[in-house]
Amino acid sequence: MTATLTPTAPPEADAPRPRRRLLLLVVLVTALVVGGVVAVRSATASADDVRSGTTAVSVQEFAAHTGVRVTLLGLVAQGGMIEFRYQVVDPDKAALLLHDDDKRPILVAEDSGATLAMLSRPHNHKADLKAGGTYFFLMPNTRNAVEDGTPVTVIVDDVRLEHLVARS
Repeated sequence: MTATLTPTAPPEADAPRPRRRLLLLVVLVTALVVGGVVAVRSATASADDVRSGTTAVSVQEFAAHTGVRVTLLGLVAQGGMIEFRYQVVDPDKAALLLHDDDKRPILVAEDSGATLAMLSRPHNHKADLKAGGTYFFLMPNTRNAVEDGTPVTVIVDDVRLEHLVARS
């Protein structure tokens, strides 16, 4: 009886390569952390960047330019969200707040300079906005940048309304 031997791979070739897997894991985690930091920083950009190039206006001028009168910046969801409540004075202009990416409101906490920007449209109205109607949408209060009593600047397009006070 003759036995045939077949060559087999050395045992270390089949064994997992812990160093290579660890290196891959470190690279992957680092990429995720860097991506997260970039995303948060872009969502909470410096106030100087956002306010420069805008004009401070009165409540009446803001309403004439944007079609809305801001009636409340309220802290809800245990301070994690900001309710942006507004009354429509010009439905055509007000609709741009909801549908035009360049006209989304940006909030700046005046005491810290933290900037809160909407990354997506707040909602879609199936019905037309009505003059005199009151509407609202919610914005994330990233890093709890706005607290009760915080003075806030609202920027829409190239105008800004300063010194609104957030309420809980």
